[in-house]
Amino acid sequence: VAALGACTPEVPAPVWEGEHLHYGTTTRQPICRGSFHLQERHAVELAALLGFELPDVIHFTRISFRQIRKYCRGRVRGCAWLDEPFAFAATSSFDFHEIAHIVASLGGLGGPDAFVEGFAEVFDDLEDPRFGGAPLVEVLGGELDSEAAYHTAGRFVRFMIERHELATVVAFMRAAPRDAEREVFAPIFAEVFDEPLEAAIAAFAMYPQCSDTDNRIAVLDCSLPLEPWDGGALTIAAEVACERDDVLGPDAQRRMSMTRGFEIAAAGRYRLTVADAAGTSQVRIVRCGSCWDGLSVDVPAGEPVERELAAGRYYVQFARRVDAPGEVSLVIEAP
Repeated sequence: VAALGACTPEVPAPVWEGEHLHYGTTTRQPICRGSFHLQERHAVELAALLGFELPDVIHFTRISFRQIRKYCRGRVRGCAWLDEPFAFAATSSFDFHEIAHIVASLGGLGGPDAFVEGFAEVFDDLEDPRFGGAPLVEVLGGELDSEAAYHTAGRFVRFMIERHELATVVAFMRAAPRDAEREVFAPIFAEVFDEPLEAAIAAFAMYPQCSDTDNRIAVLDCSLPLEPWDGGALTIAAEVACERDDVLGPDAQRRMSMTRGFEIAAAGRYRLTVADAAGTSQVRIVRCGSCWDGLSVDVPAGEPVERELAAGRYYVQFARRVDAPGEVSLVIEAP
């Protein structure tokens, strides 16, 4: 997040206007239509999850990397303004992390930096998985200057959601002052969560290490309609093309992607086969869980592979380069 200075930079006029999100750009980079529609849906659904309706239109702008300091006041990949519903991204045409910041701010959520950034990490988009982390004590002390620190912040916020429910985490973020230091927010933490901060830190040591893919709450992806099984087989086919309303992109690697939902009724070993004539698609299946039970599997095109899959809801992400649209399918066969 970034605070506005005395001189607010001019924001370009939108190239797309939805009911709840306006999208602008300062670049000539392509923009897949899902970057409009899915970001708007993410904002609306996240606000509903937090118990309110969006009171203002969110303004999202794709900027060039050399404009970062102009709009974000620092060396970052994107930012959201604290006092106005404006978000900016420099390396991708979408950024659920910054959208989550805006939604949280519109909902009256503040709190210490670790919770502010951790919340946005939990409700981020599906990126390449990141692992590792920074010491939690340092992160709670406001040291959020690395991807490892952001990862730890996200895991701690998700841990507190699992431990106390989302509504309690929201109540704490509304009660604690923004940018509060530990000595200020610790008593509020104890009152809201009914446990001292030190106890939560100790319990977090037992929380499983996992990627941010498993740690995220996929608001849209885990509420998709479920693709139907045909006997013992499930075939999910997709046309990945930038002009589709359900395709996000391009990301920092110039990929576009779409997701589909499915369910595994019984745990077991399943055969997974990806069909892609060009052989350039990236396919990943992700279980809708948390660090306790999450599962993400990359499935290469070509020869079938077998994987153990737990019962539950999943989604599959199909990704291709933005300049190489095409069809791709995943077949899952029961044991």
